[in-house]
Amino acid sequence: MNIVQYFKDAQGELSRVTWPSREAVFEGTQAVLIFVIGLTLIVFALDKVFGILIKLVLP
Repeated sequence: MNIVQYFKDAQGELSRVTWPSREAVFEGTQAVLIFVIGLTLIVFALDKVFGILIKLVLP
């Protein structure tokens, strides 16, 4: 298979792909950002709690 045929085949495959709408991409991005922010807050809170506990145990 030569390089020209490869790119022709790739273009043909990409034309058959069902691409998500702009709204679907936006909603998915929002969901990921909300999840990441929530997880970040949980990890931050756990870090603070365990930091305080360690300071109490190890004077």
